[in-house]
Amino acid sequence: MILISALPDSGPFPKASAMQFLRSPVSRSVLILSITQIIGWGALFMAISVTGEAMAADLGLSRATIFLGPTVMLVVMAVCSPLVGYLYRRYGARLVLAGGALVAAPGLWLLAASGGPVSYFIAWGVFGIAGAACLTTSAHVFLAELAGEGARRAIGAQMLFMALAPSLSWPATDFLQMHFGWRGVSVIYGCVMLVVCLPLHLFALPKTASATSQPRNASAADGAAHRLNRRVVLLITMAIALNGFITWGFQLVVIDLFRSFNVADYLAVGFGSAIGVVQMSARLFDFLGGNRWNGLATGLVAALIMPVCLIVLTFGGGAEWSILLFLLLYGLSSGAMSVSRATLPLVFFAPADYAAVAARLALPLNLAFAAAPPFFTYVLTSYGNRAALAIAFVSSLGTLASMLALQRLAKSRDQAGPAG
Repeated sequence: MILISALPDSGPFPKASAMQFLRSPVSRSVLILSITQIIGWGALFMAISVTGEAMAADLGLSRATIFLGPTVMLVVMAVCSPLVGYLYRRYGARLVLAGGALVAAPGLWLLAASGGPVSYFIAWGVFGIAGAACLTTSAHVFLAELAGEGARRAIGAQMLFMALAPSLSWPATDFLQMHFGWRGVSVIYGCVMLVVCLPLHLFALPKTASATSQPRNASAADGAAHRLNRRVVLLITMAIALNGFITWGFQLVVIDLFRSFNVADYLAVGFGSAIGVVQMSARLFDFLGGNRWNGLATGLVAALIMPVCLIVLTFGGGAEWSILLFLLLYGLSSGAMSVSRATLPLVFFAPADYAAVAARLALPLNLAFAAAPPFFTYVLTSYGNRAALAIAFVSSLGTLASMLALQRLAKSRDQAGPAG
C-alpha cells in the first residue's frame, strides 16, 4: 500500500489508510476498474504477443496475418464508438462496461474454436465490439460520471495502475499457454471476463446517474455534440492521433528499430523492455503531482520532448548512448502523453460532457492507432530506420503544433469565461 500512503490530501483521494481508501467510492472504483482493465486488455489485446506464434502454426496462417487481428479489433472499436456514445447517454458507463464484458466472453470462446482465417477474424471483430464497451474509454467515462471535478485525478490514478498490464498479463498468459495451449488460454480468459469482470462492473461499481436522468441544463451530455467547439475537438484529435501514430506504431517495432542499428539482439530486447518502466515512472510523477498541472500542461511537455528524442536517435546513429537517451526521453514523453490523452478533454469541457467528447474522439483515434503498427513495420522493412524516424519526427511536430494551438485557445477561453 505504498502508493496509497503517498496520495496527497487534495482531490478525490484523501490521504488515508487502506480501509479508508476502499470506503471512498471513487478510490474503490479506481481499484476495481484497474483490475478489470488489466484483465480486459490482457485477454483481448495483449495475449496475442505470447500466443501469436502458436496460433500461426495451428491455424496455418503467417505471423503477419495473425497480427492483423488487433488491427481489425481497433477498426471495429472505432466504427462502434458513435453507438457507444449513445449508450453512455442512455444507460451510463457502468452498464456499458458490463455489456462489454458480457460480449467479450463468447468472442474469446469463438477464438478458441476458430479453425481458419474467417472465424479468426470474426472473433477479433467481436473483440472490437466488446472493447469499445469495456476498455479504456468507458472506464474513463465512468470515472468522469462519478468523480465530477475530480475526474482528472481519478483517471490519472487508474492509468497508473494500468501501466502494470503487460507485466501481469504476459507472464500469466505464458503460464496458461504452457499448461493449456493457446486455445485453453482463450477459454479461460472468456470465463474470467464472465465471472470476474462482469460482476465487478455490475455489482461492485457504484451507480451513477445516466445522462437521460440528469436535468436538461447547459452541460447535459445529450446536447454536448451540438455545442462542442469544432476547433478544440479537431486540435485534440490531431494532437492525440499524431502522437498515438508514433507510440502505437513503435510499440510493435521498437525492438526491430534498435536491431536495424546493428544493436545486439539481447540489448535490443532489453532496451525495448525498459521503455515500459520509464513510461510508468512518468505516469507516477504526473499522478503524485496531484492537481498542480492539467492534461494540457502534461501534453505540452510530452509534445516538446518527443521530437528531441527522435533527433537524438537519428543523429546518434544507434550508438548505445543515443539509444539510452532515446529510451529515457521517449518513455517520459509517451508515458506523460498517455495521461494527457485521457484528461485533455477535461481542460476544455465539463465532466458531464466527457462521454460525448470521448466517443467523438474514439473514431479517428482508433483508426490512427490501427494503421500505425503495419505502416511502421512496412516503412522500417522497406525503407530503413531513417525513413521511419523521419516520418515519426514530422508527426511529432504536428503534435507539438496542435498542443501549442490548444494552449493559445485555452488562454483565450480563460479570458472569455468557461467553455460551454
